[in-house]
Amino acid sequence: MSTFLTKLDYLLRETLLGIKRGGWMNWAAISTVAVLLFLFGASLQTSWQLENVLGQLGSQLEISVYLEQNVAGITMQPQIEGIAGVATVQIIDKEQAWQKLLKDLGDIDPKNATAQLGVNPLVDELKVRAINSDRLPELAKQIQKIAGVNEVWYTNEVVDRLRQLRQAVTSTSSVVVVVFTLVAIAVIMTTIRLIVMARRLEIEIMQLVGATANWIYFPFILQGVFFGIIGAAIAYTMLVLGLNLLSGIIVNQPELIKSLSMGLTNDPRVEYFLPVILLGFGSAIGVLGSLIAVRRFSLNQT
Repeated sequence: MSTFLTKLDYLLRETLLGIKRGGWMNWAAISTVAVLLFLFGASLQTSWQLENVLGQLGSQLEISVYLEQNVAGITMQPQIEGIAGVATVQIIDKEQAWQKLLKDLGDIDPKNATAQLGVNPLVDELKVRAINSDRLPELAKQIQKIAGVNEVWYTNEVVDRLRQLRQAVTSTSSVVVVVFTLVAIAVIMTTIRLIVMARRLEIEIMQLVGATANWIYFPFILQGVFFGIIGAAIAYTMLVLGLNLLSGIIVNQPELIKSLSMGLTNDPRVEYFLPVILLGFGSAIGVLGSLIAVRRFSLNQT
């Protein structure tokens, strides 16, 4: 146990010494990682928000199923409810729909209107809600093929536009994240390489006394992890402050905007998953940049 603590103490002291010698380059590496993780976290939040909105709209959008003239909705309901992906099926009886139509038209006597037409011209209608908005087109096609169904109608334009927006955000953010990831790795690599160069004499002495490469270079790897963790902490703090600011702005907004925006501020993934993702991503970038720098230095020495 004492040997382990001694080794741990040495690694921590060497890591802190390297960070002190990094100077302003440390802040360059940390700020670059922080900007990268902030953009990455913001893109994740946007994607999650659009996913929440799509889920809300998917549960609210309905497929209107108009049956044949002599087909009753009560007989078709069990068959449509048995289709995979269907959440609920509501029957709108043609008599109820007829009475509602006459009421909406104004001062029209239902008995006279029915007598003039001779028969109720409407048909039974089923309101079908899907479990997921992505299933709407498929469900509409399946229902249209059922015998006794005359017409199927639904509005999916809003969902399609939001889905396209989500894809565009994902594609754009992916390109930006890749570019900033390469920049962050390059900055960390340069920072670690300068620190290694500044301690070249110490490294040569350690090699002469028989220290292994892993023992010599591991503190530099820890420095890269330090850059990633601090950058992730800064990025998450900025994201949380942004969410708090957004929460204050949407309080006085219309109910629609408020309900859609609150989906993100109340999303548990932001509180629990996002910091873990940012810490993992930041640490991986730090390790990768440090490994490249250390490997180049060791190759130049051989």
